[in-house]
Amino acid sequence: MQHHNGKPFIFLDTDVLDDYLHRQELEPTRKASFRFLFDEMGKKLRFAVNPVVLQELLFLERLGQPMMGIGSLVQEINTIRISGLEESLDPEIILLPLNLEKAEEYLAHAPLLRDRIAHSNDILILSSAAECDYLVSDDGQLKNALNSLSIGKPQVVTPEELLVELGSKV
Repeated sequence: MQHHNGKPFIFLDTDVLDDYLHRQELEPTRKASFRFLFDEMGKKLRFAVNPVVLQELLFLERLGQPMMGIGSLVQEINTIRISGLEESLDPEIILLPLNLEKAEEYLAHAPLLRDRIAHSNDILILSSAAECDYLVSDDGQLKNALNSLSIGKPQVVTPEELLVELGSKV
């Protein structure tokens, strides 16, 4: 497992961040998983997103609620790490750039990705997450598409699977 600053490097997909930001609406088991992942284990992990995830979160906010500016959204995302971790010196979620070379490489070798035109943002998400240890998502199609590349990294897991996976490693 490659680490970023000595900690597992975790890329957070849009669906997972949206669930966390609206966690009051989640079932109790899922809410507990998020609380443990971000509040208890957060000190031992490094989190990342990319501009596509931010754009998707802004779009989701438009559909269901008043529009949130990108600055407000980034601030709200950063409270994920700050909540319960006020003493942390590094509360931010890292904003990774798009890796267009990696995106082109994925397109050349992944028919499952090419067939998902409606979800073309996934290619850009995967390109940014390429150097992360884990991509946390509930998107089963994204997991299948990445597995078709047979690169093994990042490992796509749900928040609950990540907790099990990291239980013995951190």
